[in-house]
Amino acid sequence: MSNKLPADVAKEVKERVYKEAERVDYLALSRTDSGAFQVRLVNQEDVGGVIGKYVPKAEIKTYIKDAILNRYSKDKTEEARPSDLKSIIKSIYDFSSEETHKEPKIHLFRSVSDQVPNEYVVVAEGTMVKWETALRKALLFTAGKPFSSSGATVRFLLLLFAQHKPVPPSDKTHLDQALTLSNAKAYVFGEK
Repeated sequence: MSNKLPADVAKEVKERVYKEAERVDYLALSRTDSGAFQVRLVNQEDVGGVIGKYVPKAEIKTYIKDAILNRYSKDKTEEARPSDLKSIIKSIYDFSSEETHKEPKIHLFRSVSDQVPNEYVVVAEGTMVKWETALRKALLFTAGKPFSSSGATVRFLLLLFAQHKPVPPSDKTHLDQALTLSNAKAYVFGEK
C-alpha cells in the first residue's frame, strides 16, 4: 500500500472534503465539532474509504487533517485576507506608507508622509484566537532590525483572521487594551 494518493484521486477527495467543509462552515466549528467532522469524513466511503486504499487505516484521519483540511484553512484565510495593507495602515495610523520588506506573515511599512517621518509599522499576520503569536512574531522581527534602534517610531499592527467566527465586542476591547501596552493595534478580518 502506497502512502501517497495518485494525483487524480487526491484531487477528487480534496474537492469532496472542501465541499463538505463549506457545507458545515468548518472554520467556525469548535474544536470538539471539528474533531467529530473529521471522524465523519474518515467514515465516509467516498473520502476515508478512498484514502484507505492508499494509506494505512490509522493514518486516514491524519491525512484528512494535515493534507486537506489544513490546506483548506490556509486557502480560506488567504481568500478573506485584505489585499491592501497600505489603506488599513492609513485608516488606523493616519499616514501614507510603502512596503519595504516582506516575509511570510510579516510585512514592514515605512511612512512616506512628511508629517510623520521615520515611522514604521510592522504588520504580523495571525488568528484572533492566537493573537499573542502574531505579536510575538512582530516583536522578534523588530528586535534584530536596525530601524528599531535608530530613533524611529515602531508600531505594530496585528492582522488577525477571525476564522469566520463572531468576535464579541468585549474581546476586541480587551485585546485593544492589552495591545496598547505594546504600541500595537489589531485589525480583525474574516468575522461572521
